[in-house]
Amino acid sequence: MQTQAPEQHGTAAGTSLQKFSSRPDGHPAVKPGPVGRELSALSILVAFRRKWVPALALGIPAGLLAAALVWELVPAKYVSYALLKIHQYEQVLTFETKERHSEFLTYRDTQKAFLKSRGVLTSALRNPDVAECTTLKSVGHPVDWLAQELLVDEQISPEFLRIGLSGEFPRDLAIIVNAVKDAYLNEVVYNERNERIERLRKLEESFREVDTRVRTAQENIDKLAEHLGTGDAKAAILKQGLIQQQLMDLQKDLRDINTRIRSEETARQSLKENGLDDSQQNADGLMGLSIPGFGIAEPAGPGVPQAGNLHWELMAVRQKIQQFQTQLRNPNHPDLLAMQRQEQQIVALMNGSSAPVSDSSGAVASPQFSRMDWLIRQRERLQQEIADQAALFNDIGTKMVEMEREKREIEQETKIRDDLYAELTERRVELNAPERITVVQDAHVPEQREIKKKTQFSMIAGLAALGSIVCGFTLFEWFSHRIGAATDISREVGLRLVGTIPSPDKGGLLGLGILAGKVDFDEWNRAVTESMDVVRTFLMRHIDPSRPASILTTSASANEGKTTVSCQLAASLARTGKRVALVDCDFRRPSAHLMVDGKVGPGLSEYLRGEVRLEDIEQQTNAAGLTFIGAGAVDQRVLQELSADGGRKLIQLLKSRYDFVVIDTSPLLFVAEPSMIAQNADIVLMATRKDYSRVPYVAQARDSLRSLQVPLLGAIMVGADADFQRQSYGYQQEVVRMVRG
Repeated sequence: MQTQAPEQHGTAAGTSLQKFSSRPDGHPAVKPGPVGRELSALSILVAFRRKWVPALALGIPAGLLAAALVWELVPAKYVSYALLKIHQYEQVLTFETKERHSEFLTYRDTQKAFLKSRGVLTSALRNPDVAECTTLKSVGHPVDWLAQELLVDEQISPEFLRIGLSGEFPRDLAIIVNAVKDAYLNEVVYNERNERIERLRKLEESFREVDTRVRTAQENIDKLAEHLGTGDAKAAILKQGLIQQQLMDLQKDLRDINTRIRSEETARQSLKENGLDDSQQNADGLMGLSIPGFGIAEPAGPGVPQAGNLHWELMAVRQKIQQFQTQLRNPNHPDLLAMQRQEQQIVALMNGSSAPVSDSSGAVASPQFSRMDWLIRQRERLQQEIADQAALFNDIGTKMVEMEREKREIEQETKIRDDLYAELTERRVELNAPERITVVQDAHVPEQREIKKKTQFSMIAGLAALGSIVCGFTLFEWFSHRIGAATDISREVGLRLVGTIPSPDKGGLLGLGILAGKVDFDEWNRAVTESMDVVRTFLMRHIDPSRPASILTTSASANEGKTTVSCQLAASLARTGKRVALVDCDFRRPSAHLMVDGKVGPGLSEYLRGEVRLEDIEQQTNAAGLTFIGAGAVDQRVLQELSADGGRKLIQLLKSRYDFVVIDTSPLLFVAEPSMIAQNADIVLMATRKDYSRVPYVAQARDSLRSLQVPLLGAIMVGADADFQRQSYGYQQEVVRMVRG
């Protein structure tokens, strides 16, 4: 061990001892800060190991008592329930529906909410049989009570909903549950079928509206096709092309007629210039010659229509008629009728016949036409035909645009109508499919009380009481922060571990005594002797063996083994052949005399009061070289004597008579005597006890001793681990065998 430089420590005998540090590293450094604790499973298990016996001893009876109380207080009631089955998928006959693919758990939870909804419960309470139930007569708000007491779960199977109710009147329970079940079927399940019927009705209305629009559009298309003479767009375009070509021919003929008219006007103007007017021209026979069929003289000269010209016009008209009949095949078409009339007029002109015309006297005479009149009539006819053809061309174009627009619109409407018809057909078929929710079992009148809930509550109460007590003991022990291992002395308290003393604990699995072997107390005594010899060897390194020394043993609180340490240390020092005095300075609760088979008095109290001599209080013990001095009967006078000099004179006197003076004192934190006596001791040892001493108290005692600047050597832990004991026992046994051998 590392020691500090020697420093003189004044005593009555003039001795000097080395001052040293109680820290593990040997340095008197500054006071260490507190070490934080971490809550872990291991620390909780260690805390439980320390208190499992009282925790279970109190927790088991408390748990049984709690279970018995709950069993007596919680009544066993009758339980009645009905069963409903919710199919995994929507029931269908032929067609797949959107509802069939709905999420099952969501649908089931929705139905559970419906069962406890206010609407369903209100409807159930309207049942006359329910109103007569005794169970509800003492209830102030039946709907709220039923919503709270009604049990709806799926414990039997995910597809089965159980509707249950518990109470004291079995018949009432069955009536109420069946009423809730029937109200749910009427308000929710069957209402869903009504909603499907309503959706089907609305779907039929939508279908009829769309179908009406489609039919109207189709009639419009048919009328346009009839007007155009075809429903094919290509044929209509071809017809429009023919009309356009005919229009172009008519325009060409019109240009020819206009050319002839201009030539005729030129000829007439030339005749006027020659001095002839229109009447003279007709009278002289220059312009009044009859043309066959018109009564007009057929003039000789350029520009006059000859029979050959009429022949060519007739052939052209007949060719157009034939071409028109081949393409359209409509004998009543206006254009065809107009060309046929033109054909008849040309034929009449060529045959020299015409319709008779009446004059003012009533006589019928053949019409007389001049060439100019004929040309003007031909121009008017061509202009009319051109106007008619142009109007027909524009009308066909307009009708074609309208027909194409109607066709485009009817395509979308037709698709919507077909989709509606398909969905309408499916829904009409699936309307007869079975319901997704069916009744499996109606509520029955229970014959026996249900004790399952009562048993569960009793077990929960018992376990809760047991767990609370065990957890309370365990947490209290954890918060106590006790020393659980030898390493806690240096790691958490900050003291040097001088040695350990084993205790005859049970050991075994987890320290609970499970699978633990039988303790041999002779071996334990030998292990304690060996452990104290180790402490003595360590102690001798810090004192001058040629001079007497005083060793004080104290502890932070009571029952930490300070008296055991004092007695065992005194016996170990006596075994070296030294004269040792064991002084019991625990005036409040003296107990050292019990360990050495001595007497409690007369002792120090009587000596300090001057009632006896020192030789009168010295008691010889069974151990050679060990003298015991008891505490005696303490009073206030004794405590005043000690407080005067802290027992310095007494310690010096004893050191003059003995080689070692071992002083057993009271707990340091309880009374003042240990602090006073420790200031005059050469070495101070602090006793701690495994699984008993609390780290905060030990640290407080350590700080108190350091503040007094006493020579605190370190701590001794009473109660070593079982493995340490077995090793010590085994080693001691081997030594005994070797000696005997």
